[in-house]
Amino acid sequence: MIVLRLDKYDYGLIFHLLNEKRNELIKDHLDTETVDNVLLKVIEAGEKKKGRSEYER
Repeated sequence: MIVLRLDKYDYGLIFHLLNEKRNELIKDHLDTETVDNVLLKVIEAGEKKKGRSEYER
């Protein structure tokens, strides 16, 4: 397991980049499963630390 400590800016950046990649894959009619799985992990990690200034994952 790898743990990353992210501030809100870094967390948001990762979230938005993954979401943009997912949208590109959808537009190109390609499989999004891998990106979906990572995006869900990022979302879940953020929810676990809601209200704190750092997110871990």
